[in-house]
Amino acid sequence: MKKRGKVVRDTSAGAGLLVIDGQQFVFQLEGCWKSEMAPRINMVVDAEFDSAGLLIAVSAVPEAQLAREQAEIAMRLAKEQGTRLGKEMTARFGVDTLLAMAALLGGWFIFNTISVQVSAGYNVGFSFWKILGVLNSPSGVMNALSGGSVSAEIYGFFAIVALAGPLLPFFARDRRFLLGGLLPLLFMVVVCITVYLGLTDGMKQAQGAALAIGGRQAERMAAEMAASMAQEALRAISIGLGGYLSLIASLYFGARSAVKYLSSRA
Repeated sequence: MKKRGKVVRDTSAGAGLLVIDGQQFVFQLEGCWKSEMAPRINMVVDAEFDSAGLLIAVSAVPEAQLAREQAEIAMRLAKEQGTRLGKEMTARFGVDTLLAMAALLGGWFIFNTISVQVSAGYNVGFSFWKILGVLNSPSGVMNALSGGSVSAEIYGFFAIVALAGPLLPFFARDRRFLLGGLLPLLFMVVVCITVYLGLTDGMKQAQGAALAIGGRQAERMAAEMAASMAQEALRAISIGLGGYLSLIASLYFGARSAVKYLSSRA
């Protein structure tokens, strides 16, 4: 029979000493120790006992084996904790809410909301979170196009608030919190409007500058050029998986929120 133990006294000055399940066992280096490396304090060992319970062999447990066993224990504990947490969350929020929230999180943070065809063989994907970063700092658009990261800051704060909206009814009984499910959809609409207004404002500024420099004819040429550029930009932009996931999830939360709120008033 084998048991796992630890060396608490080495054999440099006589017999060694093990602790196994709170019990101490004396062992000798000769005849009992089976490993090539010498025993040392705090070394983890496998101890073998005969049918009478006498210690007959002690061997060191390799570091690689210990690391593998610890990793397996950690994975098992993580799996157990994950299973327990999953059951608790399912019981509290329901499968439909968790699935819709997972779709919304994936749509906002993982998958691309839009894809921009920069050239014939190169396109750049923008997640919803990266779009918020560009809105927060328009000067960072080139960094975003090159695949860099941009900080969402205040837009990111409001995004987190919007994400929490569908969960508010589970923590507060006030009927008004039922409308929290509308927040993701409203936030996405506000972001789309902000992007549109930013583009139109940029075109108006370009036309105004052309008018100041070259008169009406230059303004008209600038307007035509801006319209042409806008059409080219729209052709280069396509909706990604993140955009569809975000829209479906936010519509689901919004519709469910509206139905529950109207039902609560009846």
